[in-house]
This record gives sequence, C-alpha cells and structure tokens, in this order.
Amino acid sequence: MRKNYELKVILNNYDVAKWKAESYIHRFKDKHHFLEKQKDIYYYKVGGKRLKLRIINGGTGHLVYYDRKDTTNKRVSKYLLSDTGNPFELDKILRKFFKVQLVVNKTREIYTVKNLRIHLDRIQGAGIFMEFEIIYNSLDEAKILMKELMKHFNIKRGDFIKNSYSDLILKKKNKKNAINSKTG
Repeated sequence: MRKNYELKVILNNYDVAKWKAESYIHRFKDKHHFLEKQKDIYYYKVGGKRLKLRIINGGTGHLVYYDRKDTTNKRVSKYLLSDTGNPFELDKILRKFFKVQLVVNKTREIYTVKNLRIHLDRIQGAGIFMEFEIIYNSLDEAKILMKELMKHFNIKRGDFIKNSYSDLILKKKNKKNAINSKTG
C-alpha cells in the first residue's frame, strides 16, 4: 500500500496560503501547479475503512481505498488507488454493491514538488482548508519535511483538523437535523 503523511487545517485567508504555497515551491525546479474540480463519492465504510470515487474535472477519476486513524495530530494514511477513464460507469457498478454515504464537491488548487502535495480546498458546505500530503518511504524524512512546512506556513499543533471533509459535512448535517427536529 502507498503511504501519506498528512495534515489539514482550516484556512482563514486563502490568498495568504496561496502566496505561501507559491513562495515555498518556487525554489524547486520540477514543480507543478493546477486547479481541479473534484467530486468525491463516499460509499459506506467497508470494515471501518473508507472507499471513495473521485471524479476529476467531470472526466477521469480515481477509486481510492484508504485506512487512516482520525487523530488531531499529523497522520498516516495507507491507501490503494486505481485510475479510471470512465468514473461514471464505475460509480454505477459500485452503487450495485455499496450505498452512497455522501458526495463532496470541491475546488482544489494543487501545488506539487517531488513527493509533496499542497492542497488549497474550497469545500461546498464546509469551508476553505489547506492540506499537506507527503508520499513517503521514510516516515522520519516525511516528519522533517512536515516540520519545515508547518514553520513556513506558521501552523501550530492546535490548528490541525482530524476529520475528513466527508466527516465534517456529515457532522454539520447531523447538527442541522438535530436542531430541525427540536424546532419542528
């Protein structure tokens, strides 16, 4: 399985985060910057693990199975990823076997360099966030890079978010439903 070392924070200022991301990757030769519209279809958990289909820019996609403990610290994700040229057909197949738990729509601005991905995310129904993903072979090296990123972006331990975007949206929906049931 592939492994990510990652963290996620709420953004107070998208433009400042974008400036910091650009200033960080500017010093590297082989860097990339692009924007994606992503639709993540979360299927109900399989044995406590997550399964989602990500549709990118309404065309291609990835089926992602991942195992991650939700903690407030930086965290490790182990995952399997399979590309698909026809995510809509794959979704039809998956819905024959799994119920859809939630669909998350987002605009993701992505900065990549080497094994690092910096995401600036606008999540429909949840807000704006920044996420670091370090694909690693050596966790010790990934931890060193994460400390460097936290310093560059001025991120403190108390800023971390432990939940996935799907969990954040589900919590909001559940809270709203609870309020509506009390008032209705």
